Amino acid sequence: MCRVCLKRPEIPEERYGRCEACAKAGRIAFRFRLGPGRGGAVLAVKAGELSPRALRQRWREPLAAFGGYPSVRPHLGLHELELVTAGARLESVRVAPDLGGKDLEVLSALRLAADRTDASW
Repeated sequence: MCRVCLKRPEIPEERYGRCEACAKAGRIAFRFRLGPGRGGAVLAVKAGELSPRALRQRWREPLAAFGGYPSVRPHLGLHELELVTAGARLESVRVAPDLGGKDLEVLSALRLAADRTDASW
């Protein structure tokens, strides 16, 4: 199953687990895991498929300009979220069911992670 569209079978040995249509369109889903932040009540990105530096360089401006709301997807694990991208634009943000009502907290955690200059999580 394609990790991006969740409809078609993925291409064998494809780097991002995409189907042929999503690979041609350049769509990629980057997955991140959230956890409690330093204050305990806030969320923070604890792990991800992109390094903080890559997230900052490539997705900082699109995340700041993103005006949508995260959609809940049942295929994601506990405290996980996905950035669905196409080329240089951010298409959507998907969150796990346990993060369903925390739209502002999830987006602020992503934006704070994009401001980090560390090399690793």
